[in-house]
Amino acid sequence: MKLFLGGGGDREDSIELDKKFVASLDLSKPLLYIPIAINTEKHPYSGCIEWLFGTLDPLGVKNIVMWVEDDLKQKQEEDFEQFSGVYIGGGNTFKLLKELKEFGTFEILRKLAEKDVPIYGGSAGAIIFAKTIIPALSADENNVGLTDFSGFNLINDYDMWCHYEDTYDGMIKDYMNKYNLGKIAAIPINAGLYVTNESTETVGSQVKVFERDNIIILNPGDLIL
Repeated sequence: MKLFLGGGGDREDSIELDKKFVASLDLSKPLLYIPIAINTEKHPYSGCIEWLFGTLDPLGVKNIVMWVEDDLKQKQEEDFEQFSGVYIGGGNTFKLLKELKEFGTFEILRKLAEKDVPIYGGSAGAIIFAKTIIPALSADENNVGLTDFSGFNLINDYDMWCHYEDTYDGMIKDYMNKYNLGKIAAIPINAGLYVTNESTETVGSQVKVFERDNIIILNPGDLIL
């Protein structure tokens, strides 16, 4: 497993995690981009792929293929084998999770993760790899009627709070109590997690881990146990 989960920052914020992700790719193959969480009324897909090229091209990624809703509905697991990795963009976490499950892409992504295919998730694209997407209720509207909030649960039973700031501490504790959440990794926009089968490493800047009766501050390179 090679997951690169970012807190939701722009290219300047995510540079350390982006570099780590690109270093894991076979650059002779294209990268798959899945931006379906985004609000296309504000951010058309043409602008999304332009943004991703602007972010990753300076790091050496020259070939990016974008698949949106109509593409994913038709794709099978073997269609994903041509890619060096997958980049899942941010937006509305509930829309993203609902459509990935409906299209069958959710289980394909799980299989790709098991095969050590590098997968990058930014903001909503990161939260879906946690135990649940409940923390996304703090920022996103569940306007798609999603009822099953369970994610991939590939971060050792952690939930994930993106775009974290220190002022959110009280809200995070309230969410833990209200929704009976066991532990939350709180990720600022300039930080991320690198997750393998063996460990979960903090990348970029400090990350806070909220447990029931404890808060742990982790520096870049520290491991979440």
